[in-house]
Amino acid sequence: MSWQMALEYLRTLIWPAVVLTLGFTFRKQLASLFGRVESVETPLGTVAFEKQADAVAQEAAEIESEMAGQLAAAGPTHPEGEDAEIPESPTGEPQPITRPQGPASNFSEVFELAETEATAAVMAAWREVEIALKATGSKHGIARVSSRTLANMGLLSDELARSVDDLRHLRNRVVHEGDILLTKSGARSYITAAQRIVEALELSQDPRFRALQYERSVVEALSRAGLHTEAGFRDDEFDAYGQTPAGTMIAVDIRFRRGGRLQMRDMEKVVAKFPSLNANVLVVTNAALSEEVREFNRTHDGRPRCEVVQWQGDEDTPLLVRAIGRLAG
Repeated sequence: MSWQMALEYLRTLIWPAVVLTLGFTFRKQLASLFGRVESVETPLGTVAFEKQADAVAQEAAEIESEMAGQLAAAGPTHPEGEDAEIPESPTGEPQPITRPQGPASNFSEVFELAETEATAAVMAAWREVEIALKATGSKHGIARVSSRTLANMGLLSDELARSVDDLRHLRNRVVHEGDILLTKSGARSYITAAQRIVEALELSQDPRFRALQYERSVVEALSRAGLHTEAGFRDDEFDAYGQTPAGTMIAVDIRFRRGGRLQMRDMEKVVAKFPSLNANVLVVTNAALSEEVREFNRTHDGRPRCEVVQWQGDEDTPLLVRAIGRLAG
């Protein structure tokens, strides 16, 4: 073998030997480095993650805007205003409807974290969503909270529950599945989506919005119970009006309360309308009935006929069916 050929062999083998030597020498550092890399996926997957996060953020923002619009349309004179115990400003006027301000400050540190630790920022953003979900559940005595549980109880919309589920799926892809090469931009998109969802969750617990949700749920439940019902207008005396298959007209008064029992003083405005009514009256409330109201149910036999029912969900719909049957008889 000539010395030129030996030199060529040496040149060919020297770089693999160098790489192996460096790899063996710095094996611990390299292992730590690769442990921090979420994936070697192509940029296309990273772009898809960011777009999905942007889509969740947009959907949550639209949900929040729709809720705020519904509250604004209802106005401070909405019939649930009194029963919902809406807080007043120092001047005595109802507080204006505003978007929640808390989450912006809560998420500012998460956005800063995304500049250096994108994965940690995604996990922190999801924790904020979990905290908001638990806070919503704790107000209603729910120990094990999930978006689906809250949606089934009417505490948040199906659309908002789906947004929460979508955000959870994206978080799992980053933390558990590891098929995303997370970028700062992708992390910021995820954090924005989480912030919008938390804001929508907080707005969904506004007593005025809960009153509106409850009213719609009652109208739908009455229709399922056999009373073809339509919601009244803002200037109507009652919240809804229905007609039984036999043609009996029933005026519906819906009373949402944040707490406590429904008292006879709550019924005074309804009773005051009796002399001018040509329809029977069904009062539906989420609150427990006081003993006075129960006694009213047992003893009232005048015209128009009137019955008060506590309805908190589909499990109480048989109570509506029986009440409609008695009022139609």
